Amino acid sequence: MFDLLFIGNPAIDKAIAEPEDMPQSLIARLRGATLKTLEKTYRLAIESQAQGIVLCGSIVDPTRVSPAQLIAFRQLITRAAEHDCETLWVATNPADAQKYLRVLGEPKGLSFASPLHPWTQTIRSTTVELWAVSNEADVERIAAQSSFEPLHRQILVGSDTCPEDDHSATSFLSSSHLSQPNTLAIWATKSSSSLPHHIFPLPSIQSRCQTDSLNSGCYGLTFYRPQSDGDNDSPLGNKCTVDQWKQLPVSEVIWRTIHIESADEDHEALSQLLWEACQALLGEVVLEGDETITSASPLVIIDCQIACGTSITRRLEVNEIAPETKRILRERCAAASPHIWIQSISADVEEPLAALGRNRSGGRPGASNSFTSALADLVTEAEAASPGTTAEREAGWLALELLESE
Repeated sequence: MFDLLFIGNPAIDKAIAEPEDMPQSLIARLRGATLKTLEKTYRLAIESQAQGIVLCGSIVDPTRVSPAQLIAFRQLITRAAEHDCETLWVATNPADAQKYLRVLGEPKGLSFASPLHPWTQTIRSTTVELWAVSNEADVERIAAQSSFEPLHRQILVGSDTCPEDDHSATSFLSSSHLSQPNTLAIWATKSSSSLPHHIFPLPSIQSRCQTDSLNSGCYGLTFYRPQSDGDNDSPLGNKCTVDQWKQLPVSEVIWRTIHIESADEDHEALSQLLWEACQALLGEVVLEGDETITSASPLVIIDCQIACGTSITRRLEVNEIAPETKRILRERCAAASPHIWIQSISADVEEPLAALGRNRSGGRPGASNSFTSALADLVTEAEAASPGTTAEREAGWLALELLESE
């Protein structure tokens, strides 16, 4: 049972990139993934008897959306309204309300929250106000109107798609008003960077690539839920133990990465190692899922990274046997679990180059191993100066592989 369901960046008009060699049956799932994920969420909201579905961030672009997508979206809104579940659109620009109402044909059950006009509803005998925020002025204006009466809650919602979309524009999230006991602050974000501890991050409901697949899904909010032992879903810790903020796995497509070590196996042995890793990964995906939420298994797109122990020769071998290994692994997946797709197999670009550094190489000046150690030192220094980036490491491994292959 959830009071409100929050959807971050549904972007129903934004397609997921289609791999060239993917079967048509899976490509069809990719093409319909955004709407399918939204349908799952609306179905979950109705089953949970939620009072509202809150849409945040990138929702629909009128210049790109197709008529069929608009019709399907409108039908979801009206069907939820028939079950007393309202669709709430968080609009940081107050003028957007009329524009999107016209685009959707003014469906019954669609409401808007803006920085000037909140959405107000009574939930569990509590007056709940939900505001859109995009800058510090919005927060200050809302704070000035706060009465902090008993049984009165405020929810302030913003997103990375606000007009001022840089670090300085989101620095206001540290405002003391956002950490008040009766105030919940939610930020729809596509970034993995951390937010202040009193802000609920709302990732995209449906990832569109390997790099933004962390914590995807919709999120359910339940007010005044009795806390059970070990229940610590809230990032606010003891400050917000009466509320439950829970991730719900509704994504139609999910990405996963497998990391294994492989020293000298051929393509048969390597495919067997990867298949065993796939089976373990699928067990985790099933356990994290919820059969009442997902009527069908999500499409799992897997990227396989092979750690080669900094052996450049082995990296070249892995890249050479990757096509045949991928063919064998795809055949096994198709026979056992047709919703799995092996996207790529390659030498692990995340392996550090530090072990090849100058102090450990003992190479002669001008020799190839001297170049290797110098390059490794440059990459290691660059990563130390800018932690969290892998571009230098990928470029370094590519340069070493090209040198070794000559």
